Amino acid sequence: MHKNNLIIILLGFFLSSCSSSMNAFVQTSNEGIFLQAKKGQSINLHINNPSKINTNLEEKINKKIQNLGLVLDKNDADYEILINIVNLKKFSYAQRLRSSSAKFFFNDFDKIDDIFDMEVENYYIMQVNLQINSKKSSQKTSLLARTTHLGNLDNVKETLEEKISEQIASFFYF
Repeated sequence: MHKNNLIIILLGFFLSSCSSSMNAFVQTSNEGIFLQAKKGQSINLHINNPSKINTNLEEKINKKIQNLGLVLDKNDADYEILINIVNLKKFSYAQRLRSSSAKFFFNDFDKIDDIFDMEVENYYIMQVNLQINSKKSSQKTSLLARTTHLGNLDNVKETLEEKISEQIASFFYF
């Protein structure tokens, strides 16, 4: 009876881990920009897209900035944000995994039948360079957003653009 309960519990753990959804992992690395802002101040946003990526980044940043209480003004802004969308690239990482069961007893005697599997991870990186100019100072950084486990390119771009716009909005402190 005790063995059956243990087998049922282990089988339950196995099935629950196989059926769980895979979440996107997004990482943003930057040098950090810190701006002391006041609600009602104005921002002028310029986006240069030499990579020709079809993107909604400008709309997302505008929305995040307006949610902070800042105002968009193209003429006489307190802050000017210059953004250069560098690229969106897909990368693959592969790692060779050896089967330990076949090699355990026979170790390296059987060189003909080399049993191994490959673990492959695809991920996307979007790079954005930006500079924020105020009337007092200028700060610049490069943002790298990384995501994995997303098969649809539109979902990838959506996730990366959202993370980058959140990061840019987080530079402003009130």
